[in-house]
Amino acid sequence: MKRLLRKILPWMALFPLVTGTIGYLIPGGRFTDALYAGFALYFTNPVSDEYNIYVEIARWTAPLVTATTILCALQSVWQKLKCRLHLLGKKDKVAVYSDILSEISFEEGVSAIYPAEKFKSYADSHMILFSTDKKNLQFYKEHREELADKKVYLGIRDIDSGLLNSIKGVTIFDVNSAIARSLWKKIALWKQGDSEEYHVVIWGDSKLAGDIVCTGLQMNLFSLKQKVTYHIITGNKWFESRHSEMKLMNEDELIFYDKKDFEAWNVISGSDLIIVADDLEAEVLQTVIVKSAGVPVYYYSPEEGDLASYIAYGNLIPFGRRAQVFTDENIRRRKLIWKAIALNEYYADQYGAEKDWELLTGFLKDSNISASDFGEVLSFLSKEKPEEELAKLEHIRWCRFHYLNYYTAGIPVNGKNRDESKRIHKDLVDYDELDLAEQRKDMEAIRITQKL
Repeated sequence: MKRLLRKILPWMALFPLVTGTIGYLIPGGRFTDALYAGFALYFTNPVSDEYNIYVEIARWTAPLVTATTILCALQSVWQKLKCRLHLLGKKDKVAVYSDILSEISFEEGVSAIYPAEKFKSYADSHMILFSTDKKNLQFYKEHREELADKKVYLGIRDIDSGLLNSIKGVTIFDVNSAIARSLWKKIALWKQGDSEEYHVVIWGDSKLAGDIVCTGLQMNLFSLKQKVTYHIITGNKWFESRHSEMKLMNEDELIFYDKKDFEAWNVISGSDLIIVADDLEAEVLQTVIVKSAGVPVYYYSPEEGDLASYIAYGNLIPFGRRAQVFTDENIRRRKLIWKAIALNEYYADQYGAEKDWELLTGFLKDSNISASDFGEVLSFLSKEKPEEELAKLEHIRWCRFHYLNYYTAGIPVNGKNRDESKRIHKDLVDYDELDLAEQRKDMEAIRITQKL
């Protein structure tokens, strides 16, 4: 509606001029005199005594256009002044560009403005969080030069961040990954302690469902004896295709079911927890809850007031609420990225890799972030697990990260460990098959991540 109004308002503003000119032309005057007389009506200053229905309509509508223009100009000036005053003298000034958000939960000491699509160069940090990747990338492209020396946080939903080139000064905020990370940290299988075998059902066709699978595979590593079976109920054949060549490196298992497969309902009845990543019809959701036999059913519920807010039966737990996802901690991830940068610098010093964080590809940034995130799990497990077991778990996570980013095992002809163009890596093997130098790397990895 706003876009439609923007398109028709200029024509509506010209309506009194056109109507008035026609009215003054009817008696047979010159066109230029009629045009001037029509224009004068905008200032309630008629220069002709001619009268007819066209002149009467223009006489009343022209002042309305003038008044509206003045009010819009004053509102624009006020909005600009208000934004500047809000950020005046503040140390952490953030501009949030979005067509869907109301407010973000920021840490104390942060001042934020929400100028929609109007760029504000005087902010220090700029969050580009429109409803689609296309809008976000287009906005960044339009203001790229102005953002060159700023801190930029770019939201994505559909693109895999691991496939992105390096964009200097830009931190990627993967909305679906943030939801998935928060969910698994809330579930925290590694803190359950009463079992090493779990049956997890993940229902969904969306990118979010895929990210929940990917994140779970990297975070739910807590024992060399574990067996976590992921039962994925989906109509999206891409899921199975993506994971077809993946080796989980332990007893965990991925099993795919079509939504129309009756066996899927038997799996739900025998599961330990269920994650629903799609917006289900009421009848389907109710059936899932009943079949779950009381185990936790985590239901993606971005807005208050949906089905999850009213169903009292069963153990239905909403996740992914906007207020919980769009937070300063999730978007800027300053603590997590600081750890990832420190981890990368450590490896760069030890093995001669690229040290400048800004020059890393999305894949390498995500690799360091994944390792740093798993450090929280390792830190918890270190209280009761020997160091070698932690190193083996870290190696499994590392292998899974590569498989999930389209790598496979292979020997590069260039003599290096990996070939980025062919996406093969020679160390995508069991821990016991690694040479001693690579095993020491895994040992170093768990020590530095715990230290960070």
